[in-house]
Amino acid sequence: MELRDILSELKPTPSSYLNAERLINASQYEHLMQIHVALLSTFTCEVLKPYLVVEGAALGVHAQPYVGPWNQLDQQVLDSSSSLYQSNPDVVVVAGRLEEIAPHMSNGFVALSPSEIDTQFGNIQERYRSLLEGLRRSSKAKVLVFNFAAPSISEAGMADPFLERSQASVTQEANDRLAQLCREFSDVYVFDYANLVNRFGSQKWFSGKLWHTGRIPFGAKAQLEVGRSLARYIKALFIPPCKCLVVDCDDTIWGGVLGEEGLGGIALGEEYPGNVYKAFQRKLLNLKERGVLLAVASKNDEEDVVEVFEKHSDCLLKTDDFTAMRIHWNDKATSLVEIAKELNIGVDSLAFFDDNPVERDWVRTQVPEVKVIDVPDSPLEYIQALEESAAFDQLIISDEDWVRPKMYQEQKGRQSLRDQSISLETFFEQLDMTATIGDVGPETLPRASQLLAKTNQFNLTTRRYGESELQNMIASGAVAHWLRVSDRFGDNGLVAMAIAVQDESDSWLIDCFLMSCRVMGRKIETALLSALSKSIRERGGRFIWGEYLPTNKNNMASEFYASHDFEPPSDPGGLWKWDLTKGEIPWPQFIKLNMGADAGIGR
Repeated sequence: MELRDILSELKPTPSSYLNAERLINASQYEHLMQIHVALLSTFTCEVLKPYLVVEGAALGVHAQPYVGPWNQLDQQVLDSSSSLYQSNPDVVVVAGRLEEIAPHMSNGFVALSPSEIDTQFGNIQERYRSLLEGLRRSSKAKVLVFNFAAPSISEAGMADPFLERSQASVTQEANDRLAQLCREFSDVYVFDYANLVNRFGSQKWFSGKLWHTGRIPFGAKAQLEVGRSLARYIKALFIPPCKCLVVDCDDTIWGGVLGEEGLGGIALGEEYPGNVYKAFQRKLLNLKERGVLLAVASKNDEEDVVEVFEKHSDCLLKTDDFTAMRIHWNDKATSLVEIAKELNIGVDSLAFFDDNPVERDWVRTQVPEVKVIDVPDSPLEYIQALEESAAFDQLIISDEDWVRPKMYQEQKGRQSLRDQSISLETFFEQLDMTATIGDVGPETLPRASQLLAKTNQFNLTTRRYGESELQNMIASGAVAHWLRVSDRFGDNGLVAMAIAVQDESDSWLIDCFLMSCRVMGRKIETALLSALSKSIRERGGRFIWGEYLPTNKNNMASEFYASHDFEPPSDPGGLWKWDLTKGEIPWPQFIKLNMGADAGIGR
């Protein structure tokens, strides 16, 4: 049975989800990523399985849950031979409620003195640190840790806000401390259970009957919310978010049809319905601040649209907020392909938001790789639809994410310079590039792991390593370099990395080599390869072996080793060879070298 048919017939009932789970588990969907999920909890969480499986499938993940014994967090985690580790999880979910982790914080809270509250904090911290250290000793799995929901009814009642340390503020402090602890460990993230309960409504969340009869702390509707949210978190751990949101204009970022209403007639302002579209524009700017690129695909006259962006007093979005614009009367599928090409990203990195269902269906049929967001009829629901699409879910925002839109704007200046240069060599010289190279360490580990997870096109092996796996490789002697590049137009950020592992006493294998496509065609990859060859030679290496593992997305990297004069493999699909006894790989002369503070390379 087709997955889309299963999902289209789905109803928000336990029986419907159980049936859908059975059908999904009985089928083989090659496009779904297989993820083993271990659920450890202080309550009964078996009921979450069908929701996790079905909602995960809708997001491209086939979750295969293992549910640990009830309320045995420590026994499962600290015993390296437990059934938890035998399940070989990719993700471990640690779901503890404050009511079970620190009972006195929920029952008898009013009687606690400030020093006793601090003691409770210490106990929570100590227990979770022990759990996380145990997981890191025995597993490479990524970890999601539930934080704590505040009680729906405070023990002090209406007097809670006037306590020296209210129950609500203490719960929040426990969550802040838990988040800080999670940040100390690689590949450990907070699952924001508290926010989930708040959004749903804490009194509607809890089911007294289910709790007292089966130790299930949430009703059927809340179970669906937990399963759906967990699926989104797990998807965010393994599947990169979309990089660019492409939006329509008429009845999408303003109300009405510009060609009919004119500049002063469209709905955009401080009164309804114009304030609804203005709020949606604020949401788009918020996405831009998080590193999402914005683009326009609109069937309109370009001059009219630009006039709105530049002259309408209530239009928050300006032309400079968009990294690409396609405003004409051609079909939107073609526009999306052109936008992806201009930004040098895959079409599967695009999300499309258009109020017109005909346009959405056309894009789905012509460019199925694009994430087409289901847009509701009412603009009042636009923001919620964008948020619930999961298109831009990510658990970490890196420094590069903050400045990505600015980097793409700077890229337009580089392209202009390239168009004006009489030769490629002249362009490189005028660009005035400086490459900074260093060893992957604590400061750069999150960005390095993000690059490994998100880079598809210029990626020679597409191996994915989480932070803990990468740490272990480095501790075992692997060479792991990062590279960031700046030029006359600005800083491109940390855009490339390479990992080499010792194969034999004098031979090293390039395990990973990848680079952001936004710096393609500027010999940045040659600079990184040259630095890597020097590091390997300094460690006594005589031979470098390169590997290219083809995928349906990385064809642009297929000639990498040939273009750098590696000796070709004797068999198709074999290893490429560089003999270091004949010298290192030459450094591109038009790129300046600046060593990072943590670098062990010299030139």
